[in-house]
Order: sequence, then structure tokens, then C-alpha cells
Amino acid sequence: MLSGMQQLSFPTRRTRPIGWSGAAAVLAGAAMGAIAGARVACHLSGWLSSLGGCVPGGAPTGALVGAFLALVALPLLGQGTRRGERAAHRPAPTTTTAARLVWLAIAAALGRWLAQEPLNPQMELEALGWLAILPAVLVAAAGLAMAAQGLLRRRGWARWAAVVAFSLLGVTALAGLLDWIKQWPGLPEWRPAPIDLVTPVLFLAIGVGVIVLLMTPATRRDFQSSRQPPAGTNGR
Repeated sequence: MLSGMQQLSFPTRRTRPIGWSGAAAVLAGAAMGAIAGARVACHLSGWLSSLGGCVPGGAPTGALVGAFLALVALPLLGQGTRRGERAAHRPAPTTTTAARLVWLAIAAALGRWLAQEPLNPQMELEALGWLAILPAVLVAAAGLAMAAQGLLRRRGWARWAAVVAFSLLGVTALAGLLDWIKQWPGLPEWRPAPIDLVTPVLFLAIGVGVIVLLMTPATRRDFQSSRQPPAGTNGR
């Protein structure tokens, strides 16, 4: 009876309220959402004239959406291994495939950035702007690389970050696809390049694939059963 009362009075490490980690997660989601929202606003500026510009019109809305997604995904932070813990078994195929898709997204993003000017020779001043975002691209790539590695180690924060980031990536890719469709009927010399169609389609497919794989029952069981039993319990 005393043991049962202790379990009710003192939550285990796995079920303890998230607290400051949750607040930090919401702020991180808002930051990611602001970047994605600005990009979506640029894509949809020709469709919705009331946006009032790319960054001013999209960043605040994107921040709210990102914070909401981060809040909804908070339960994922309580699953999987914690700092200092090692997964008790090999990752499930769904977890491994999701991590590989994250690596594919990194390679595709870096490749698209490097090929931007050769594939779009008409770029002039925009090329300088494209070069200016290189630090942000590298930071994002490093963050996704950490998330991919964290998925293989069944870290709860990595699963949370991947779900939120690729949800926003999917929305951004969908907006890019709509932008390409809108621009295509124009004059041949002003039509978007085929790579501008391949890129959003690829990222949309990757985003949907990562989210579906990470939210499957197999992945959930993989993360929930990866924690090592406390010392001295003999696995009980």
C-alpha cells in the first residue's frame, strides 16, 4: 500500500510534468514556425494580396502555428530514452527509415542550395541574398543531423523536433508547389524551372513520410520500450 501511495504522490521520471522543457519546446516551435511562415507568405504573396509582404505577413502567423504544433506534440518529449540512458534494443524499421529520410532532407536542401545559381542563371541580386542565408542553412542542417542521430538513440526530443519541423516543412513545400502552379502559365522566359517543381514535391513527400513513420504504433512502441529498467529491479 505504501508503495502504491508513493507512486501516486511522486511521479516517475517518465511521467513527471515537462515544465521548463515544455516552455522551451514551445519557443523553439514558434521560432521554426516564424521562418516557415515567412517562406509560405513569399510563396502565397501572389495568391493573397493582403499578406503585406513576405516576412511581415507570414512570420507572426507562422510563429503561432509553430507554437501550437509544438504544444500538441509535447507528449512526445516524455517518451524514449533520456540523457545518460542507452536504448535497450535496436531501433524499429520505422524509426530507422524516418532517420534516413531526415538525412535525405538534409542532402536535398544542401544540394538545392548549392545548385541554385547554376540552375537559375537569371539570378543577380537574389544570388547575394541566397548566399546570405548560408549560415541559417548550415544551422538547420546541423539541427536536423542531431535529430536524425537522436531518433536512432530513441531520444524523445528528437522525435518531437522531427514531427514539428517536418510538419512545417510540409506546409512550406505545399505552398511552394502552389506557387509553381500559379507561375507556370506565364511567358516561357519567366516560367519557373523544372527543379522548382521537383524541390517542393520532394520535400512534401519527405515531410509526410517522416511524420507518418514517427507516429505509427510501431515507432511509439519502439520509443516507449527503449528505456532501460532502473538499477536493482532486475528488469521488473
